[in-house]
Amino acid sequence: MSSEPGATSPGSAGTSGQGRSLTWRDVEGDTRRHADELICTEAEAAALRALRTATEEIDGDMERHTVRQFLIAERLADTGGVACDRELLLCASFLHDAGLYGPASTGDVYIKDSARYARRTLEPFRWPEERLRLCLDACEQHHAFTTRWSMGNEVELVRRSDLVEVIPELMRFGIPRAWLKLELWHAVPRAGFWPATWDVLRAHWRRMLPGMFRPPSAQRSARIEP
Repeated sequence: MSSEPGATSPGSAGTSGQGRSLTWRDVEGDTRRHADELICTEAEAAALRALRTATEEIDGDMERHTVRQFLIAERLADTGGVACDRELLLCASFLHDAGLYGPASTGDVYIKDSARYARRTLEPFRWPEERLRLCLDACEQHHAFTTRWSMGNEVELVRRSDLVEVIPELMRFGIPRAWLKLELWHAVPRAGFWPATWDVLRAHWRRMLPGMFRPPSAQRSARIEP
């Protein structure tokens, strides 16, 4: 299941709004890339602003994580022949971890707060409720232990790409190791990823661990209000 609005065929850049955006095919190790290059709709721009508000950083460790994760997701969709809603996928990528940070947190398990923050960010764009919930599901389900294709292609793409981004030595789903290390990690630097992750874990482990080790079932996902 993929939402109708914003849906793109595999390999499509989804270029509404501001012209052609950066895709995974543009990634080369000798050219530094930034989150702003991915933006081509107002909702995507709002999601990036919301991430920067939450982290209080521009091009910080978390922002670079979301950029790499999205480009991995886009490559998985392209090479796997999986249709997806690019706008939805990018918004979910930017916001899936935002609940870790003060401006996005209610004190609840962070994946639930990420979903709440995504709702607050995207509701002004009047997406159909089913499309909005698909984005929330992608945020809340990204630590699920089993596949989530039944919930929507974007939900599973966010889950898989996050695994590749975090544990590439164990999970790559066909993504070449050479592309990750020689192209993506140079274009969007991964240096500092683990120290930053450790700092976040030390500060927020009570809200992180339940989401990581007791993720919601598919039936419970994202039925959550602001």
